[in-house]
Amino acid sequence: MSKSKRRHSQPSRLPQILILGGVILLAVMILALKQVGVPANDSSTSTSALPEAQLDRALKASQPTLAFFHSNDCQQCIEMIGIVDHVYPEFQDTVTLVDIDVYDERNLALLNRVGLQYIPTLIFYDHKGKEQVSVGVMEAEILRRTLSALAGGN
Repeated sequence: MSKSKRRHSQPSRLPQILILGGVILLAVMILALKQVGVPANDSSTSTSALPEAQLDRALKASQPTLAFFHSNDCQQCIEMIGIVDHVYPEFQDTVTLVDIDVYDERNLALLNRVGLQYIPTLIFYDHKGKEQVSVGVMEAEILRRTLSALAGGN
């Protein structure tokens, strides 16, 4: 048998390679979307609603609330995102989290409303709507204590 006949008699692996490549690409896209770096939202907060509407709804319901203003590319913001992601799940049943990306143009009215100047900024609202503002990176234990006091109504 000649070499050319042997080459033609073997089945093509191209379809298998394309399918495998597609599965790998899909897996990479799913992982990338999961790691966007957005803190978990309170289950009662609609993720499709704009942050301003989420905040207004939480304040109207007298819910203790953390409004977290950040970008996804400043180093201090990225550090604070990690801290919020680590600490907040302990309080997700008692404190509403409103996640605000300052570079999303849809949030401009909210940024103006709160007079945001620096990021990261965390605004803690108690059940009466009284606010406490923290600018910059907050240590995990301080965030935990602040959320605990907020959740307890203190």
